[in-house]
Amino acid sequence: MKTHVSALIVSALALAAALPAQAETKIEVLHHWVSESEVAALNTVREALAAKGYGWQDSAVGGMSGGNMQQALRSRLAAGNPPGAMQFLGWEGIDWSAEGVMRNLDALDKANNWQATIPPQVLPFVKNGDDLIAVPINMHRQNWVWANKAAFDKAGIAPPKTWAELIADGEKLKAAGIIPLATGDEPWQIQVIFDALASDVGGPDFYRKAVVELDPEALSSDKMKQVFDTLRQVRGLVDDGYNGRDWAVATGMVIDGQAAMQVMGDWAKGEFLAKGLKPGVDFLCFATPSETPSFQFVIDSFGMFKVKDPEIAKAQDALAEVVMDPKVQHDFNLIKGSIPARTDLPVDDFDDCAKQGFKDRAVAIENGAMLGGSAHGFAAQPQFAAVFADVASQFFVSNMSSEDAVKMLVDGIDNAR
Repeated sequence: MKTHVSALIVSALALAAALPAQAETKIEVLHHWVSESEVAALNTVREALAAKGYGWQDSAVGGMSGGNMQQALRSRLAAGNPPGAMQFLGWEGIDWSAEGVMRNLDALDKANNWQATIPPQVLPFVKNGDDLIAVPINMHRQNWVWANKAAFDKAGIAPPKTWAELIADGEKLKAAGIIPLATGDEPWQIQVIFDALASDVGGPDFYRKAVVELDPEALSSDKMKQVFDTLRQVRGLVDDGYNGRDWAVATGMVIDGQAAMQVMGDWAKGEFLAKGLKPGVDFLCFATPSETPSFQFVIDSFGMFKVKDPEIAKAQDALAEVVMDPKVQHDFNLIKGSIPARTDLPVDDFDDCAKQGFKDRAVAIENGAMLGGSAHGFAAQPQFAAVFADVASQFFVSNMSSEDAVKMLVDGIDNAR
C-alpha cells in the first residue's frame, strides 16, 4: 500500500515539470494547500485539467487554515480582480455566493447528476438555495483517534469503547511511562476534542441541537456540563509541554512512541504513512469512543467566481468536471489521506483506515449521525464556532469550572446572535 501511494506522490510531483509550458487558457485557482502531500494530491487535478486542454495558474496562500487565503480574496474582489476558482471550507462558499460574486453550476450539475453522489449532509455547504455553487473533492473525518500500537501493547490496553475507558487507560499508560494523549493548545486543536466529546458524551442529537442549531436549552444543560467535566478529565492525560505545540508535532509524538494517542482528523494519517508505517501493524486508527457513534466530516470544495472572459468560464466548467471526476477523486484522496466526497466510488485499494471511514460514513448517513465538524466550520456559522473554540480552549488551559464554562458559552453565543 505504501509503495502504491509513494508511486502516486512521485508521479504527481513530477507533473509540474511535465505539464505543457503554455496551455490554450489558464485558470487561476486560489487555495491553501502548500505541504508536500497536499501539493502532490492537487497535482492530480492539474493533470486532469491539462488533459482537457486548460492550464492551471497556481495561487497558493498558506496559513491559518485558509484564513490568510480569505484575506487575499477580499483584496482581490475589492480590486475587481477575482480568481477563476477557489478552495472553500465550511460556510465560505455560501457566504461569497450570498455576495453575488459566484457562478452557479446548475447546468453542469443537471448534465452529470452530481447531487445524487454527494451526501445530503454536505449539500448545505455547496448549495445556495437551489443553486449548486461549489463541488466537493474530498471528505475528511475529524473525530479519529490515532494510536501507537506498541504503546498500547506495552500498557496492555485495547481501543476503548467509551471515554471513561479511554481516561482509565490513560492511567495505565502513565504507569508505563507513556504520555496518554498528545495535543497542542491552539484553540482549534482543543475544539476538535470538544466536538468529539459533545457528540460522543451527548449523542448526535445533542450535538446537532447544541453545536449546530444553538438551542439555548441544550447549551445550558447538565449534558453540556458533563461534556466539560469530561474535557477536564481529558486534560489530565496531556503533558505539560503542550503550549505552542503544532498538531503535526503532536502526531510525531505518537509516531515515535512518546505519546500513545492523538484526537485528530485523518490528515494526521499522512504523517504515519510518510514514515512507512502501516495501520494495524504500527499504528491504530479508531473513531472517538461512543455508544452512539458519529462521523464528523470536513470537506474541501471548489467554487467558481463570475468572470467576463468566456474562455475562462469554459475553463471553470472543465475544472468543475475534473473535481467531480471519479478517477480524480480516487487519485487525489489516495494521496491526501481523505476519502472521496462522492459516495458512489469504491475504496478497495485505499488503506484500512480509509476503508473503515468509508464504512462508518455509510452507517452514519443511514443513522442520522453524519455531523459537520465545528472546529473546521461545518456546524454553526463562524461567529458561533469561534465562541465554542474560545470557551473550550480557555477551559482547557485554566482551572475554570464546568459551571462557569457553560455560562461563558451561553453568554458568548447570545452575544454573537
